[in-house]
Amino acid sequence: MLVISIRATDKISVAKIVGESLHALQKMVGGFIEIVRPRYLRKPYVMIVNEEGLLHDLPVNNTGSLLYAGITPIVGDVVIMQEGFNDEGEPDLLGLGPAEASSLLAELLHRFAFLDLVE
Repeated sequence: MLVISIRATDKISVAKIVGESLHALQKMVGGFIEIVRPRYLRKPYVMIVNEEGLLHDLPVNNTGSLLYAGITPIVGDVVIMQEGFNDEGEPDLLGLGPAEASSLLAELLHRFAFLDLVE
């Protein structure tokens, strides 16, 4: 499953999650996950963030905060996925296809010139 990872250090990349996705997502954001629906990221895309990031005083994620456009900043590393339905027809978090990941990555790099692409 492909996702877009945006680190609090303004590094962006396409990442591949292998195996059990909840554990992998927790590892990527450094703790319990929370699904955030940002104002400036079109549906069905969502951000996965560290649920306790503010409590742990994680650094502000500039891109995540700009996409979210809320009162509270987004902190720590962010993973972008999409909401949809799994093979059983249940609501779930889904990965991105290769073309979709590439297109969304290009869009984010264009919108946020301060991001550094990490291969």
